Amino acid sequence: MQDQTLKTIIEQFSLYRLLIASVFFFMTWAFVSLLRLAADRLAAKFTRYRLQISSVYPVLRLLIWVGAMAFVVFAIFSPPINTIIAISASAGLAIGLGAQDLIKNIIAGVLILFDRPFRVGDMIQTGDHYGEVTIIGLRSTRIHTFGDSLISLPNSLLLGQAVSNSNSGELDELIEVEFNLPAHLDVQKLKKLAWESAACSPYVFLKKPVRVMVEDRFDRTFLTRLKIKAYVLDIRYERMLASDISERFKQTLVEHRLITEATALGLLASQGE
Repeated sequence: MQDQTLKTIIEQFSLYRLLIASVFFFMTWAFVSLLRLAADRLAAKFTRYRLQISSVYPVLRLLIWVGAMAFVVFAIFSPPINTIIAISASAGLAIGLGAQDLIKNIIAGVLILFDRPFRVGDMIQTGDHYGEVTIIGLRSTRIHTFGDSLISLPNSLLLGQAVSNSNSGELDELIEVEFNLPAHLDVQKLKKLAWESAACSPYVFLKKPVRVMVEDRFDRTFLTRLKIKAYVLDIRYERMLASDISERFKQTLVEHRLITEATALGLLASQGE
């Protein structure tokens, strides 16, 4: 029985069929590469739909490769059902013993692609890592941080812990900038200047509201905490918007003689405390 199964496998996996399968896989790889290039160019041309275009590619890539492998197995090799069962049992045992972590990551990768807790282009926070999702693969997900680092995280890790998604598929994102100011300053005037500082930024998305929140705080003295909440045009400009608001607000406070330049420097240093 084993000799007959081995003979059948050798006949099915002939050199000619292996060559045809190799050529077909190469053509599939070339097509997927062209698809990635087309997706990148479309995302660059239609920037408002960049995240939607980028998030479709990983799903299409998975479906294309699954379809290609199914075609090779059932159309090119077309082994009998008994051979498929024998190979599947042996492969399943080998994989189960030696590649448990890999299988976990692959299953988690498929779940992430279809459940979509985050997509390519989303800004996510997981553990100590925060950045833009650039690739969702079957084994790992890569995020690009503002420190220009590319971090690869196993999919099983992402699926097993909390992940904060800042924009959930949208191009804009809510940004918060905080300032701690002396409590004796006119709150209404501060709110007006803070709103103008955010609304005048070239990186702000004015189709969504700009809000200024006021809180009381005590740190050796009474303080007024201002929270400027504004949406950025593109998630990649997140830090640029925060920096621009900080510079504009500091400058306008000095121009209106609400604080001195020395105090303004200390104000920026104390942000976010």
